[in-house]
Amino acid sequence: MGKNLKYGAFLLSVLLTGCSLKEDRESFADRNNSYQNTFQAESVVKSCYADVHALFNSSSAMMMEVASDLWYQNTSIVDAYSGISPARSGQGERIWRYCYNGIMRANEAIDCILASTIEEEAKMQLQAESRVLRAFFYYYLTNTFNGVPFYKSMVKDMADLETIRALPRTDAAIIRADLYDDLRDNALPYLPRQLASEVKGNRAGYALGLMLMAKFAMWNRDWDLALEPLAALEALYGEFSEQRYPLSETVWWKKNTAESIFEVQHQWEADGIKFYSSVCTNMYPVISPDGSLDGVFMPEWGQQLSSHTCARSTYHFAAFRPANGEQPKESGSATYNQSLFRPLPLTYGEYNQSLGRYEVVLDLYALESGIIRGQKIDRRIPYVLGMGNLETGETFGNVKKYGYCYGGMKFWIPDRTANYDSNNYKLFRYADAILMKAECLCMTGEYETSLQYINAIRSRAGVESFQTSAYPDERAIMQVIRDERARELGGELHRRYDLVRWGIWYEEITKYQSSSSAIMQYIRPWHQYYPIPDSECALSGYVLDNPEYLNE
Repeated sequence: MGKNLKYGAFLLSVLLTGCSLKEDRESFADRNNSYQNTFQAESVVKSCYADVHALFNSSSAMMMEVASDLWYQNTSIVDAYSGISPARSGQGERIWRYCYNGIMRANEAIDCILASTIEEEAKMQLQAESRVLRAFFYYYLTNTFNGVPFYKSMVKDMADLETIRALPRTDAAIIRADLYDDLRDNALPYLPRQLASEVKGNRAGYALGLMLMAKFAMWNRDWDLALEPLAALEALYGEFSEQRYPLSETVWWKKNTAESIFEVQHQWEADGIKFYSSVCTNMYPVISPDGSLDGVFMPEWGQQLSSHTCARSTYHFAAFRPANGEQPKESGSATYNQSLFRPLPLTYGEYNQSLGRYEVVLDLYALESGIIRGQKIDRRIPYVLGMGNLETGETFGNVKKYGYCYGGMKFWIPDRTANYDSNNYKLFRYADAILMKAECLCMTGEYETSLQYINAIRSRAGVESFQTSAYPDERAIMQVIRDERARELGGELHRRYDLVRWGIWYEEITKYQSSSSAIMQYIRPWHQYYPIPDSECALSGYVLDNPEYLNE
């Protein structure tokens, strides 16, 4: 299907305002001199990673995780409460800019490397890597905007630019199907079949290509097609278990571990220690004026940090909210029974007169024993949710007063001293692929096998397996998969896209928001996809538009 499409290119507004096409191209590649040997060609491919790095900061992470059924954030940033519009597109503008800049670089690299005279094996591997990167950028564009202008050719001159500037949106399903074929036919055959952790420089490789193919097919609801790259990933990564892939290595400060499929690399530089981005600030507890983390002194997790607005769990994810004036039984609490993580290693403490409720206390004994109220505690809880000091049992102030947890130590940084982080961002890992395979199997009627893959994830988490008799059909198993993806991948920049792909984004977010919250004043069903920024629509001569946002 994709091979018969007519391709064009949509160039970034940054290229159209303040710099010429030639100037931008020569900033990363000179066609006459950049492809004469393998080293030069590889340098051009590496330039694409600048846009991978630029895509992710605390605000873009906020749009991907916050304003979901798992987290909320009290901030004026529009992405946190869906206050978006074509004129105020929030992080949509950032994603548009850096993805199309990366696509432009990748297209140039593919065409010029294929036309070069460098050694054949290196040539084919480098163009394959560029195709994987191009697919990566289109993955985030289609997830965020749905249909977008689609091009796979190099922009050679101003005549090309004039032609491509006015291209309309291409249906996202067509883009995904085309890129699936492109990766299968033109990238994977030339990439070494290695774990991502074994790839030179931890760059995009065979595993990421497979992962993107599976993601594209699942968005298109082609479950059988998705199972093919997922089977190849399973053949490469093998059995999913604690022994092979320890839960302790899912923390972001442990870089390029065996389970990794793709990580945004944040490394030291020769001219001194450099910190990048600040995604971790979303997940840190509140920094108190006295330097504590919301009333708890934990110098091993940071000191001398500035205050910031952080993510807090919704009651659906983990909040432990006692009723006013009484100490309810956990099993009788409506909010407790709707929480995805239960039981939590939290119990009730003293009655707080000013709050009119019992305070919540971190139960260190339960955490150490792994059992509370006769039930196993999910081993993932302290990684995903921040409740307090796991050494002393001190409870964070926000948790103690209201029961809302912060992001957990998966995202924190040992000895952090600034509001920037050097963590790698683990965008894709093997647990994600296992749950994707469970979903595909469920949707093709293989219910028992689907539960086996879900239970492999739960086994590493140290909790009971689900029994087939209790989950006999697609609806029941899909609910389990949705919940398990939240527990396993919460905070890892997937949740918004998962909810949109399942078609339940608006329903799930509004279900767990207070009627007085900011998001309820702004959120609309069509906000599941971001609008193309007004500035980009104008540059296209208004060939690009946002018809669904006319309702605003």
